[in-house]
Amino acid sequence: MDSIGKRFRQLRKSKGLNQIDFAAAIGVSQGTLSDIEKDKCKPSVETVISASGYCKISCDWLLTGKEPVQRELPPKYQPENLGPLTEQEKKTIWMYQQLNSQDKEYANNTIEMLFSKATKKGTSSGSMTGGTGEEAAASETA
Repeated sequence: MDSIGKRFRQLRKSKGLNQIDFAAAIGVSQGTLSDIEKDKCKPSVETVISASGYCKISCDWLLTGKEPVQRELPPKYQPENLGPLTEQEKKTIWMYQQLNSQDKEYANNTIEMLFSKATKKGTSSGSMTGGTGEEAAASETA
C-alpha cells in the first residue's frame, strides 16, 4: 500500500506542479512538502484538507488510498410510482385526512423522522418492524 507521502507526490505530479508551486497552493513550505513526500513527517489535518480541496479529491483517498463508500440516497417521492394501496394504507390516509392542520403537521414530522431513521439504517423499504400494517392494527385491537 502506498504511503500518504507517496499519495501527496502522486497528486502533485498529476496536477503537473513542482513542489514549490504545490506547496504554495496548499499553504505549506516547499521543505515541509518535501518531508511529507519522503514520509519524514505526516501532514497536518489542515494540510490534508487544503490539498484535497485544491485538487478536488476526497480526504479519504489522500489519507488511506481508498475512495469513500458512497451511500445510497433515500428514495425520492414520486406519486406515479406508488402502485396500489393496501387496505391499511387507505385507512391510514383516511384517518390522516380527518385530522386538523396541527395534528397533520405532527404526523408528518413523525413520519419524516421515522423515514430518516430507517433510511440511515438501510431499512427503508417495507415495514421497519418486519410485520405488515394489518398485523400491527390487529395487535392494537387485541
